[in-house]
Amino acid sequence: MNDYSEGGGYMDTSFNSGTTSASAPRRPMGEQTMRPITLRQLLKADLMHDSTLRIDGADVTQVTFVGVIRNISELSTNSTYMIEDGTGALEVKRWIDQSETVENAAERRELQTDMYVRVFGRPNQFNGKISVVSYRIIPVTDFNEISYHFLDAIRTHLRLTKGTPGAAGGDTTMSTANNSTNAGGNINDDVLKIIKQYQESEMGASVDVILSALRGQHDETKIRDAIEYLSNEGHCYTTIDDNHFKSTESF
Repeated sequence: MNDYSEGGGYMDTSFNSGTTSASAPRRPMGEQTMRPITLRQLLKADLMHDSTLRIDGADVTQVTFVGVIRNISELSTNSTYMIEDGTGALEVKRWIDQSETVENAAERRELQTDMYVRVFGRPNQFNGKISVVSYRIIPVTDFNEISYHFLDAIRTHLRLTKGTPGAAGGDTTMSTANNSTNAGGNINDDVLKIIKQYQESEMGASVDVILSALRGQHDETKIRDAIEYLSNEGHCYTTIDDNHFKSTESF
């Protein structure tokens, strides 16, 4: 396996720190979301002049995908995994922090070849080769997640290339979520406030936590619609699964 330590940028920890370099331009929220992809999409992504990768006309700065570990190469500073998902294969690098916790070390050692995993990470291009630096790699325990992920990637692709379903006549779900107010105030603001309270948590805020916190203030269906609206509009993104969210406003 190649050692990409000379590629520059691989030690960027902005995702974990929640800060943005003063010299780096702040990206719009829609460009900071965790994008579900297939590896074929990433490998065929357009490379822009600023080295940003673009899929379906949208910049991609964070990705999540599901695949099988085909090979593992371990060094003292990092582990490199060759992962394929049936549409393509690429290398995923996971840096080993000096302050790595016991739990994170155990999670890393759990990863084995021929294991299905979900990857969360940042895509990189160096010398014409695309790879991913992972924030987290977790084993897939429910194989329905594989099918669900591909459906999610297809849905995102269609939304970006064909537009949001019902947009011509008005997306009733998004419209309802955007305008819903009652005794609890603006529902979008209330939901986002709860999500931000769990920003320091690795998993973020779960849907159950959000529903529990806003019970009695908003209808459950409208809360779920608001979560979907905020996610679609780039105000929050999914973390370990599709039921946990973090706000993009901390970047």
